[in-house]
Amino acid sequence: MTNSIEYIKLAKEFADKYGIEYLDRLITLAENKNLPNTQSNLTNTNQVNQEKILEEVIAAGFQLNPWLKNLILLNSFEVVRQAITVVEENEIWGNVHNREGLLVEAILH
Repeated sequence: MTNSIEYIKLAKEFADKYGIEYLDRLITLAENKNLPNTQSNLTNTNQVNQEKILEEVIAAGFQLNPWLKNLILLNSFEVVRQAITVVEENEIWGNVHNREGLLVEAILH
């Protein structure tokens, strides 16, 4: 399987799970931020910071898939932490049916 096919399958999986509008938003974020590819060589500081936020998300009980991981890495710590808080607050009221989906929605809004 080529890399292109893998990326297309991941995009379809993301769109099926979170909706096409979120996939469009993720693409727009990636294009507009001019951020380095998460698979490229990163400076030690940047890599440590990325690992830290991912650890926080995992510690909060979220299951990471490649798309969610990239979305998290495309946003600031503050945005991701606020999104985690949104999910946790909604859980108190029993309003969460898909934690990862709500996390995506909170990050993108």
